[in-house]
Amino acid sequence: MKAMTWQGGNRFTHDDVPDPVADPGYVVVKMDTTGICGTDVHATQGLFPWYPPQIMGHEGSGVIVEVGEGVDKERIGQRVAMNRKAQCYECWNCRNWNTFRCEVARESENGMYAEYVGLDAGAAVELPEDLDTETAVLTEPASCCLSGVELLDIPYRATGLVIGAGVMGLFTAAFLKSHGVETLVVSEPVTVRREMATQFGADILHDPREVPLSEVIAEVTDEGRGFDVTAEAVGKPELVAACVDATKPRGQTLMIGVSPEGSPLPVDLYDMHFREIKLLSSMGRGDVFHRVPDELTKLNLENVISGRYPLTELPDAITASAEGLGVKFVIKPNG
Repeated sequence: MKAMTWQGGNRFTHDDVPDPVADPGYVVVKMDTTGICGTDVHATQGLFPWYPPQIMGHEGSGVIVEVGEGVDKERIGQRVAMNRKAQCYECWNCRNWNTFRCEVARESENGMYAEYVGLDAGAAVELPEDLDTETAVLTEPASCCLSGVELLDIPYRATGLVIGAGVMGLFTAAFLKSHGVETLVVSEPVTVRREMATQFGADILHDPREVPLSEVIAEVTDEGRGFDVTAEAVGKPELVAACVDATKPRGQTLMIGVSPEGSPLPVDLYDMHFREIKLLSSMGRGDVFHRVPDELTKLNLENVISGRYPLTELPDAITASAEGLGVKFVIKPNG
């Protein structure tokens, strides 16, 4: 099969690689769509400890074409969204709900910037009939956001702030609204992303290039004391700090974006301590992943996918994502 092998920077080679094998407990999926994740962009920029050569890609959807021993043959032809890794539900991490960090289940041998992928059958989740296969590529990022929002204790008539309106910020906004946030502000400098936030429940749109966030805090929150919950969905330490500063005493800040390895947190810990700010982070949970396809059917996802690229144009898709030319860019590995 063909796959794109990362060679460092934004350089990829279009290679012939071995076809995946349906080992016992495994399925082989013909890829329909692979999503460009912000972490892929950060990796090409040298911000993450990922090392070439490798086949990247961890947001995917497709159709099962082969099953291994122990997997129901009825699954052949099933449309699925995929995780790179399944969960055993027996190891220490799984028993303590850290299911994305399962110590037993194997990760897929190659990433999803490829025509096919072989992976644990438990990592391939069947799609509901009213969710199309392409849109299902959003399952993985949405699951990370839902996992994070479910960590929060959202009070009655809560105010909320999301910084960043890429796909992670949009899903965080949607789930904050569905979990009880009454007044939600989304802050985003890129016009196309900011405007889409209303589709995901934002009540107030904030352009940080035009209006200081302090003015929004003063106008929206009780006596200007800050938001009940804030979420950073970009992956920049200075924006995490901005969220902490925008949170009311005894409020909560959620880190959804992934900052570069080794990033310090530029906040006044003395001030944070005496304001009793709760700082949370979320990587996602496998059990949440299985619930998300049904959650996606409840959302208006029109125009979230901004561009579609063939496998060979992966570098162009990564550039488009990095430059904020839309909301979500995807690869169509099989045309």
